[in-house]
Amino acid sequence: MRLLRTIKEQHIDMSEKGDDITLNREWCKEQVDRLSSWEILRRYVMHETSVQMTNAELCDTIGVSSTYTIRLLKSVHKRLNPKNDN
Repeated sequence: MRLLRTIKEQHIDMSEKGDDITLNREWCKEQVDRLSSWEILRRYVMHETSVQMTNAELCDTIGVSSTYTIRLLKSVHKRLNPKNDN
């Protein structure tokens, strides 16, 4: 059985100093899940799971507001418990 995948590739030209894609808010919003997943995977592979990472460290690493993890947890909670809208 042959598995076909469609991959959307985007060319990013970093030749000019002002074109840092990581400073683009839209790009960051689109990539935040991937960036947080990467950080968690990296820590697991590097055997750093016993070392606690603070909320501030994670948010700074992936370039989001310190309220990101709180909003993420509330979103997950709502999806798991749709009756409780706390």
